[in-house]
Amino acid sequence: MDLLVVVPHPDDEVFGAGGTLIEYAERGLETGLITLTRGEAGRTLGLCDPQDLGALRAEELRRAVEVLKIGHFELYDFPNARPAAAVEGEARGAGFEANRGVADHPEIVDLLVQRFENLRPRAIITFPPNGINGHVDHVATSRWVGAAAAQYGKPLKLFYYAPPTPYPGHEEGYLPPTHQRIIPLHVLAQKLRAMAQHRTQALSVLGFMERSAERLAKETFHLVGYQGELQSELL
Repeated sequence: MDLLVVVPHPDDEVFGAGGTLIEYAERGLETGLITLTRGEAGRTLGLCDPQDLGALRAEELRRAVEVLKIGHFELYDFPNARPAAAVEGEARGAGFEANRGVADHPEIVDLLVQRFENLRPRAIITFPPNGINGHVDHVATSRWVGAAAAQYGKPLKLFYYAPPTPYPGHEEGYLPPTHQRIIPLHVLAQKLRAMAQHRTQALSVLGFMERSAERLAKETFHLVGYQGELQSELL
């Protein structure tokens, strides 16, 4: 496999790497996605009962995967941790009441080692160690992916999502971009279609557009261990 994205939640794949996934697939490269949870602690927006959110978000993700032209897709059922910035009283899935998440499952490391051995990715994209916004699932996923890549032991490029500037309040541990990809207009249109599949998370989509609109057409990454001039291609 050429490029594998490993993230905790449905919709994590599209914001930072949707255009890259589409464009690389169109070039004939093999792309893949591993999503660790069904996002059952997210917002429902009244579109389903709380206990049904995980199933609905899984279906939203499958539709997004089609639009993103992802060749290999795996979805797991590890628990989705409660986000720290949730607004009191908003409609949330049943998982919001639980106090467990990806960080509670270190066995994910062994799972990922096995998947890496099977898929043999040339490059992996995941969250940076500070999770960008501090979400505990983002932070834990970064930790488990890093540990699995080390145990896997074969050469690969490990990329982190890397916004051009740190999110306010999350400056500690920020890693700047080493790679920047400008997304062509026809690919951007498909990326927006993929974002639109995550209907239950429409407020997150709008929040991303308001906070980080430039990242719709400019996807930026940090390559672990790289020191040099800003590059444009991951592979």
